[in-house]
Amino acid sequence: MIEVNLARQLQVSSTSSRPVTLGYGFMGVLLCCLGVGMASWWWTHTKQQEFEYLLQEKEVHQQSLVKVQATVDHLQQGQAEAQRLRVLLNERVAEAKIKRQPIILVDGVSRSVEGLDIWLDHIQMVSQVVELRGQSFAIKDIGAYIDALERHRVITALPVIEILDHEDGEKGKVFSFMIRFVLGQGETA
Repeated sequence: MIEVNLARQLQVSSTSSRPVTLGYGFMGVLLCCLGVGMASWWWTHTKQQEFEYLLQEKEVHQQSLVKVQATVDHLQQGQAEAQRLRVLLNERVAEAKIKRQPIILVDGVSRSVEGLDIWLDHIQMVSQVVELRGQSFAIKDIGAYIDALERHRVITALPVIEILDHEDGEKGKVFSFMIRFVLGQGETA
């Protein structure tokens, strides 16, 4: 009878397949690491591209922001200039009104005299207070003159009136008058 030790062959065969199994395991681990590395590289590359795209978009938005800021600065300068011009215009209008008041006064005074038997000796305007001095042969003409001044909107407030009479040797009775009033703001001749 021949005896065959099968246990040894089993042992030998199990030891000889062991390096192959280890090789396959090592290869599996290596392929797994390679797969993870490739996936990691792909993910990193994708994220890097997204980051570069966002940086480019950020640059475009910053350039747009600079343009918008320049436009806003330009508009603010324009508004400041417009405000300065408005103030200047208001000052000029106020100056024109002040300069126009004596012209309106003289125009209204001269228009009111037409057709009446009176003459003016003195016209004085200090600030807004006007004083008219004159003479007439008829007292009713002085009253008509005051009414005409009110119609021409020279007198807009209650005036102070003083009338004196005296004898003139050649012409008879002469009435001297003084009218004092405050020149209104909204007068038109």
